[in-house]
Amino acid sequence: MSLDYWVFDPSTCQFTKPRVSILPSVFDYSALPHGSRALSDIGLRHFSRGRYALGEAYRLAGLDKQSALLAPAYHCVTMLDPALALGAQVQLYSLKPNLMPDSDSLEQMYSQSSLPVKALLATHFFGFVQDFSWLKQWCDERGIALIEDCSHVLFFEQYQARGAGLYGKFIASSPYKFFPCTDGGLLYAPDAHCLDGVQTESAGFLAELRGIKSAIEKSRLPKISTNGIDLIDQQLESITTAVPVPGSDQRMGRSAQSTQYLLASAKVASLRSSRWVTSHSSVKNNVTRRQENYRRWVQALSHIPNCRALYPEIPPDVIPYMFPLYLDIPMPHFYWLKQMGVPVWRWDEMAVSNCPVAADYRLHLLHLPCHQSLSNEEMEWMLAAVRKTLAIPTPGVQ
Repeated sequence: MSLDYWVFDPSTCQFTKPRVSILPSVFDYSALPHGSRALSDIGLRHFSRGRYALGEAYRLAGLDKQSALLAPAYHCVTMLDPALALGAQVQLYSLKPNLMPDSDSLEQMYSQSSLPVKALLATHFFGFVQDFSWLKQWCDERGIALIEDCSHVLFFEQYQARGAGLYGKFIASSPYKFFPCTDGGLLYAPDAHCLDGVQTESAGFLAELRGIKSAIEKSRLPKISTNGIDLIDQQLESITTAVPVPGSDQRMGRSAQSTQYLLASAKVASLRSSRWVTSHSSVKNNVTRRQENYRRWVQALSHIPNCRALYPEIPPDVIPYMFPLYLDIPMPHFYWLKQMGVPVWRWDEMAVSNCPVAADYRLHLLHLPCHQSLSNEEMEWMLAAVRKTLAIPTPGVQ
């Protein structure tokens, strides 16, 4: 099946390399054995990335060239890639502004589908776990396999009761987004027999060595110095006086998965070193630091113009993956932040849909790091850089 995508090409923008790591980089050892209390291997399979765990879930759900997947209109392309690799039709349902599925859109997509709908993907965005009980009932009534995307969730045994992974027939997760490991993807099934016959291949010895080397190098990346904040005004003056060079935003068709989905990696298990890091990291510090950093973002930007937090309140049981920030004026504010080296991310390569929320969030919703490896100096620099950048008036700019 062919999908049209909006693709943003930043090659002409002269963006600076991020000065702060977007993902965790420092190993925080837990003195307790198996500090993170990862899920039991019963009903669990390890993959190198969450996208490949999703691919196996899609296959087990029966997705093929004669069936369809319902997926959220706001998405990373790797959420759709494995379905396209199976030749399945992908239909995008609309989301509400809080990124919950729109039930009317789901019903419309289902009733109008020319192919039988075999699976529905539901995502807990940014670690904010949603109540999908109604969605499970909706799927059960129609014989659809509910697949929960927990890639933004710290998905471990002691957190299941908090709502993640309670309803899906299959649950996919990405531990490397929460721990300083090189890779990691999990496929979990509450009914362990659903994974009977699913096997993965161990990574080779050289891959293991490269993974260890990569993790060590990442942990040694230079940190921002204490005088970094003093240079922000000078950097902004230099950046904002120049006319921003926009990137290229184009609509193009694609009949297969993106280059981020490698068929050769679909059955490869995560590195043993990655699993060791995950199982020996301090979950307590992970949770505490992420929540603290998220609240610092909210407090620092609560009265800053031209932006708003997508989720201004963080419940006590939420472990955030990123801090989602809505920009009123991405051009030029997004460009200035990138040129400053602020580690901002967004899903600006996205399949075209009829969802106004996805169309809006594609360029306006930023993902900012709040992970546990951030030093106080790095947080202070990012907070100051974003505050100062977004406070700059942009009269007449749309």
